[in-house]
Amino acid sequence: MIGAFPLFGTAVVMLVVLPLVALAAKGALVLLERDQLAGPLHGLRLRYVVLIMSSVLPLAWAFSSGLHQAETGRAHCLLDRNQLEGCIEPELFAVALTIAVLLLSLRVVRERRDIRESRSIEAKLLAARLERLASRSELVGLRGRLFATDAGDFALGTHGLWRPRVFVGVGFARTVSDEMLASGLGHELEHVRGSDPLRYFLLQLSLAVNPLGRMLLGGHAARWQVAREAHCDREAVLGGAGPLSLADAIVRAARPGHRADAVALGTHNTGALKLRISLLLAFSERQPVRCCEPGLSAVAPALLVFVVVLFLPHVVSNYALDVLHQSAERALTHFWS
Repeated sequence: MIGAFPLFGTAVVMLVVLPLVALAAKGALVLLERDQLAGPLHGLRLRYVVLIMSSVLPLAWAFSSGLHQAETGRAHCLLDRNQLEGCIEPELFAVALTIAVLLLSLRVVRERRDIRESRSIEAKLLAARLERLASRSELVGLRGRLFATDAGDFALGTHGLWRPRVFVGVGFARTVSDEMLASGLGHELEHVRGSDPLRYFLLQLSLAVNPLGRMLLGGHAARWQVAREAHCDREAVLGGAGPLSLADAIVRAARPGHRADAVALGTHNTGALKLRISLLLAFSERQPVRCCEPGLSAVAPALLVFVVVLFLPHVVSNYALDVLHQSAERALTHFWS
């Protein structure tokens, strides 16, 4: 008879371990966001890593620990006392944990919407206009990545997890000058350089698999996204975009009826819109500077920590998961006795 550990253990990871780690991550994010002297765009990489790793690290440890229990053969199925060898509960725990993560991720995957290139005459004319703008030195990185779409609710945004591409709605393009459009494309160029569609998608997944933690970290994720958009505005100005023309393009892209995608120029968040416009107005009076010199990214240390956590159960004691396993089985034994 299979015991309670596979389902009970998965429930504990999802409803206890992940929220506790999210609570610790929230404390770290509060400290990072309180650094008012550095400004609202400070520590974007580190804040993103904290948000992602709050889900990735505990899930990696739990999955790896379950596999380690199985490979050592030391897991005791308390309900099958005569079958100490060949206990499959650790494998079932890993399978149940994987299924739970996939089910929680399903909503995010199903909500993803990609824009398709249009072939209408107006779209072809816009494509020629975009090709002409891409010949500018500051937009050369967008060559081969600009496409026109007839989607009536789409303004300007970047799509594509593996090869980011920038789409421009023909309706939006009618309302903006070449300078405003070029400034908006400068903003999207930074999204392309940062592979932001994939970055935003991974952030959504990390929150989706942490049901209770999402309530703790959702606000911090939203603030990070606003700061990331403002960062792209600043990079566009540093690349040669006009601050006022970019502000005008953002306001036009944020008009009612335009879709507010995750990686897009416009936003329906009034607070985010005010912050970005106020920064651009400040940039029109004083040229912005990058807040930080290029240095060691927070991503490399985070990947190292992830690898350590993944292999840690295989080189040290698996005590925590063993206790959880035995407690679940004893509770079930007591219940049935």
